Amino acid sequence: MKNGHQLSREKHLDHMVRVVPFIVGAYFLQCYMIMQLGDSSVARNGIFFLGACLALMISSFITYDLTHRVTVYDEFLKIEVKWLKFEKKIYYQSITQIHVNDPGENFSHICLSTMDGEKIKFYFVDEADKIKQWIESQKSKSFPQAA
Repeated sequence: MKNGHQLSREKHLDHMVRVVPFIVGAYFLQCYMIMQLGDSSVARNGIFFLGACLALMISSFITYDLTHRVTVYDEFLKIEVKWLKFEKKIYYQSITQIHVNDPGENFSHICLSTMDGEKIKFYFVDEADKIKQWIESQKSKSFPQAA
């Protein structure tokens, strides 16, 4: 991994492209069933609400994937997180524990624990196992082992 490398979420976006049509299809099937079985005036309000929630959920995932930037640095010994107007720096020496939720999967969540007790979670990271190993190697560079 090179210096200033951004963590990728492309595999999550690819997964969304494959899965969202089925979710939307299931929504329309449910809408049809609700309209056939229920009172149409009540059903329309429920269908509208569920459709708005579905659109909000899908657009939130895509917005997060496209705007949340996590950059790992070698020479600066830090991870830089930017999302909308939020910015945070996490130094490797402050990381006490790194946990990958689903090891071996195409994309997974990474949870970092810091010395001050803070837990920082990165969602839908491609190749999370490799990122964990890389952060651990950078951490060992910032804390050289005593001979």
